[in-house]
Amino acid sequence: MVKIVDNLLTPDEFKNLNTMLMGSEFPWYFLPDKVHKGDGNFQFCHNFILSGKVVSKHVTILDPFIKKLNMKKVIRIKANKTFKKLTNKESEMHTDVRRKDDEEFKTAVFYCNTNNGSTLFESGERVESKENRAVIFDGKTLHCGVDCTDSPRRVVINFNYID
Repeated sequence: MVKIVDNLLTPDEFKNLNTMLMGSEFPWYFLPDKVHKGDGNFQFCHNFILSGKVVSKHVTILDPFIKKLNMKKVIRIKANKTFKKLTNKESEMHTDVRRKDDEEFKTAVFYCNTNNGSTLFESGERVESKENRAVIFDGKTLHCGVDCTDSPRRVVINFNYID
């Protein structure tokens, strides 16, 4: 089941987050592949938490999400930035993380800016990129990002967590 939450953050929380993430001083790192090695679909990312460990000095900007998404244990949080394409190119269907155990977890995608990109699910359901919107779903659900054609960039934050 896919749950959509509009206006997840308060206006002040959203402004603080976007001032940082959309600003020219925020550190983004080039990844030549989006889903798997050799897919040729590059993006920029910023890892906040990997394998439950904080790896970014900017992680405190995400504090409002911990409570609002009812996160008990964080697996991974990372921001992705893709750039305007000529077509709404879909990445490959995937899950964000693979778990060795059978523990249930959730994935949330938070949209930092409005554009005609989206998140597409294997069911065919599509959630449009709308600023301050989150889509929350079972972490084992196949999904993919769809690039935008109407904005210079599409910025999302991916959360993988146990609630």
